[in-house]
Amino acid sequence: MKEDSIFYRYYKEEKFIDRKNSSTEEPIDVIIPIINTNELFETNLYSWYKQIPINRLIIGDGGGTDNSLEILKKFPRVVIIDQSKKYSEHLYGSQGISIAELISLVKTEWFIYLHSDVYLPDKWYDIMKKYQDKYDWYECSRDITLLVRYKHEIDNHVRAYSGSQMGRKEAFKNIIPIIKDGYLQNNEDIVFKELILKEGYKYGRVLKTKHYHQVMNKGEKEPKYKRVEIERYQTKESMEKIYKIQVRGIIKYCEPKPYLIPQVNDPLNILKRYDALNRDEFIKWVKKTNKIWLEYLDLKEKEPTPTFIQKIYYKLRAKLNPLINKFL
Repeated sequence: MKEDSIFYRYYKEEKFIDRKNSSTEEPIDVIIPIINTNELFETNLYSWYKQIPINRLIIGDGGGTDNSLEILKKFPRVVIIDQSKKYSEHLYGSQGISIAELISLVKTEWFIYLHSDVYLPDKWYDIMKKYQDKYDWYECSRDITLLVRYKHEIDNHVRAYSGSQMGRKEAFKNIIPIIKDGYLQNNEDIVFKELILKEGYKYGRVLKTKHYHQVMNKGEKEPKYKRVEIERYQTKESMEKIYKIQVRGIIKYCEPKPYLIPQVNDPLNILKRYDALNRDEFIKWVKKTNKIWLEYLDLKEKEPTPTFIQKIYYKLRAKLNPLINKFL
């Protein structure tokens, strides 16, 4: 495995380096709201302390159920703020309240806000610090690394789709001689299955065990993955909560700039589709909160299921929006 692979770095055994103790530069407070973190949280912490001269690591604990707080005990200058009560009492959850409180506790001129599922590469802080004369609040680019296990729903498929197979050599005695070309790649599961059946042998699928198939780049001679679509399971209740927060937060705190209008109307349409929007109550809230938004909101009755043409339009708009936003 290449040493510059991010996955190599995730699982490489690291020596703890505390940049604050090995540098004369001004230390800086870091804030992080958490509920539950992921399995790489400790690795991420190693990267933060190595890259940033951390004055205090200020953690807003929203009442998680994992071992995040135990992991944090291994690290110096951690301040944990119990925000679990605020989270449970607030109407829409309290990430905004959490962050505001954490910022209020910052004692350094500059501070850093991190998500718990972020790993910082070498020179991250050195590069970011150079822009303090140019910006007052800024961020960097990002790469996505996927480490998600999900069931590939293929148990009832006709195609094998396998990556771990077992067989009787005897069954291949008439098959081996006819394989004389390179036409078995990404299709060998189909071809072998059909040839085995053609020879009169038995094919089957065992469902009492499984393998874990790794989707990641393999090297120079293999095609690279361009992008991955992520679909997260949500209950109707959690979906409603998330979209109501998104819509109300943007309307309350932001002006209706072109790139923000779809960020409000798209969730509104989803809420309407699920009968989760009280139109009159919402209009009343907008009038009271930031009425300039009223003329930009799509508050027609519930939209029907998108037609084929509409689906194409939505996909095209999703691809063009990033380009349009660059010029706004």
